[in-house]
Amino acid sequence: MILPMTPYASDRNLGRAYNEAMDRLRADDWAVFIDHDAMNTTREWGRLIEEAIAFQPDAGAFVAVTNRIDATWQRARESNQDNHDIGYHTSIGTARLKKRTLLDITDTKGFGGVCFAVSRRSWLDAGGFANGLLCVDHSLHFGLQRAGRTVWLMENLYVYHRRRAFVGKLPDDTPRVEDCPCRGPEPTPTRRIALP
Repeated sequence: MILPMTPYASDRNLGRAYNEAMDRLRADDWAVFIDHDAMNTTREWGRLIEEAIAFQPDAGAFVAVTNRIDATWQRARESNQDNHDIGYHTSIGTARLKKRTLLDITDTKGFGGVCFAVSRRSWLDAGGFANGLLCVDHSLHFGLQRAGRTVWLMENLYVYHRRRAFVGKLPDDTPRVEDCPCRGPEPTPTRRIALP
């Protein structure tokens, strides 16, 4: 089973909420986490994730491309991050369906968790998500690195991400994972494989 979800934590401990959600899955299940301020741009998103899982069933995680994100390699270069017209983003998502590649992002500084798929087995191997709100996606990424699991960017899956547009920056007291190694120079991933 592949279960899409958007866990919520009133105390802003998203890592705990993600772990509680993952703990409810069966051994062979996958979760697809999508942020509250993100949306799929085509109806093909489920099929694309299912196809990637069938092709690389032992992957650590599969991550989507988006318009607004810190990781430059995860940002669609063809998108204008200040354009919030959903028709515009749907056209990018439709065009991206033709990109039949996965990009190995395992050795980067961590993916932005706007939309990503992770199996229960990979989550267990990684040691779960750290407590907090900011960098909980990175905590999983680095756990997958340590476990020897590959993290793939699905270059054919594009989601729209509002990411603080219109609502302003996050409060200064937003909980962050302690000592997250996500800052500093970002290596550019280069290893691609073609989807069948």
